[in-house]
Amino acid sequence: MSTLDEKVKASIQRLKAFEPEEGYALQFSGGKDSVVIKALADMANVKYDASYRLTSVDPPELVRFIKKEHSDVAIDIPRNKDGSQATMWNMIVKERMPPTRLARYCCETLKESHGKGKLSITGVRWAESTRRKNDQGAVTIIHEGNKKKRRQLAELADSTDSASSTPSGGIVLNYDNDESQRVVVQCYRTMKTLVNPIIDWEDKEVWEFIRANGIKYCGLYDEGFHRLGCVGCPMAGKHRSAQFARWPTYKIAYIHAFDRMLRERERDGLKPFAPNITNGEEVYHWWMDDGILPGQTDLFTDIDNAERNI
Repeated sequence: MSTLDEKVKASIQRLKAFEPEEGYALQFSGGKDSVVIKALADMANVKYDASYRLTSVDPPELVRFIKKEHSDVAIDIPRNKDGSQATMWNMIVKERMPPTRLARYCCETLKESHGKGKLSITGVRWAESTRRKNDQGAVTIIHEGNKKKRRQLAELADSTDSASSTPSGGIVLNYDNDESQRVVVQCYRTMKTLVNPIIDWEDKEVWEFIRANGIKYCGLYDEGFHRLGCVGCPMAGKHRSAQFARWPTYKIAYIHAFDRMLRERERDGLKPFAPNITNGEEVYHWWMDDGILPGQTDLFTDIDNAERNI
């Protein structure tokens, strides 16, 4: 049996082992990992409701792909507490600063609140980052800042050999046994609980599975895009320039939001955002760290300064 065959079998077993009576919430992003976990959920014959979180900075081709090829996936609109739609543009103004690698406030509202109160399936993989290697397992339970729940998770981690604590205070379960199932049942209704069936898959295995099973995927991958997340996300690094070249309307929208942000900062009596920054376009160049601004300093130094001014 090949390595991929073994991993497919293990992923299906994970999905079957933790299936809740009411079914999973499948967090669908439209990317390569999402189409794989959706196909695996179908192969495992587990019940699920799939939804896509519309962030307002989505690649248009990705949204069209989801609507065409995955019409069963519900489109979920993030909302503010007052019921209005949460978008990147109004969040930048509200937070009085752009999203950065260190201040990723947008993720919490636009993405991470997705699936609360449900046992969720995600396409998280260790191969994507060292942080995920440390913080994610076959099952991940997150307390989200509640001290009582943090203590509860610590007690659970101490009481079972199947669990270990994460740097952020959650626990990960890397064994699909009865003890792990007990912990999941105990936690998932009150804490954010994620089942990550392809946690140990490599990129090449994801693509091998897609091709072997004739699974359709977003055509942006064939155009050289390696990441199909939010357009302009600081975590995309050097790929952001290619994103804005492909979708220049998003660049304009960010600049407009930065202009509004600067006006609100001035109205609130805050200190200048950063040295020599006077308009949204200059904020954009600071944010991209593209060297266009005269005397542009290191991005992370500017981030620290900007955060102290808030």
